Amino acid sequence: MTDEQPLLVGEPVPSDDRGFLLYGGRSIPTAYGHDIRVQESSSAEAPHVWLFIDGSRIARDPHLNLAQAIAVHAALGQFIDSVPKRWENGAELLADARRRALGESS
Repeated sequence: MTDEQPLLVGEPVPSDDRGFLLYGGRSIPTAYGHDIRVQESSSAEAPHVWLFIDGSRIARDPHLNLAQAIAVHAALGQFIDSVPKRWENGAELLADARRRALGESS
């Protein structure tokens, strides 16, 4: 990696004075200029999380219950896990992305 970029994901931090967590510690920028925030919900019935998509034309931000969040996590995991098999130099691409996102060493 030639230029140092800030890590995309950090520790959760309180998102407001009510103490709900912003997971990853910040918004995550997308390739098209949107920002995604993964934020703890105030729902009292069960664990829920908000996916806020700032700068998008989407009319509503997804509000996920725990099972739905697990399903989205699993689907993203399938995408991530497929990179080494589906892309030339995929293992290197994955290792570099992990370093940029999480600060993990190879």
